[in-house]
Amino acid sequence: MDDDPADATDRRLREAICAAGRRLGARGLISAGEGNLSLRLGGGRLLTTPTGRRKDELVPGDLPTAALDPLAGPAPMGPPPSSDLAIHRAIYATRPDVVAVVHAHLPASMALTLAGEVPDPTALPETAHHLPVLPFVPFAAMGSEELAGRVGDAFTATTPKALAVVLERHGAIAVGTGDGVGDATELEAALTAAVDRLELVEVLCRTTRDALLLRGARSRSV
Repeated sequence: MDDDPADATDRRLREAICAAGRRLGARGLISAGEGNLSLRLGGGRLLTTPTGRRKDELVPGDLPTAALDPLAGPAPMGPPPSSDLAIHRAIYATRPDVVAVVHAHLPASMALTLAGEVPDPTALPETAHHLPVLPFVPFAAMGSEELAGRVGDAFTATTPKALAVVLERHGAIAVGTGDGVGDATELEAALTAAVDRLELVEVLCRTTRDALLLRGARSRSV
């Protein structure tokens, strides 16, 4: 008997999130239980990663689903979802075009913002092209509604609308958009694009950090 198409799609999306988590781990963009990923599903739901688990060691059955609107749906199904679930909900609520959200504690971005530096996406041609705006979100407690509100605002406040934001001392968030088809192919592509954007943010931050170090060394040697 053939698999139910809905079951096959669900399995495919779960495998895509697990693969994206492995990619983040392989690139050194997450450690321990850091980071979280999600996809917007039909029926007012999202598929996300569980809290407190290594995102590069997940299997499809580890992923919980939750309602997009915490007041309009049942409790999450499966393991406890990401402690940053409020962030994902805020982004989906304010950006109907977003179908994938990826958050990672990028080491170089945390170092820069801890030092009071904000990366400029126009400094490199690649980020200037792919991430022309990169809002900075001031610090707020992880998992808080305050942080979720700030992130949601940051993803809507610019023209063009942001595809990634940098969080003070908390890494970065990138999104993937869709054209409304909502099928597995679109969602997979959006998830891949979001991870690509996080990698670009980390490259920008590493390059900015190294440039600052080189400038400082040169000024001391003069």
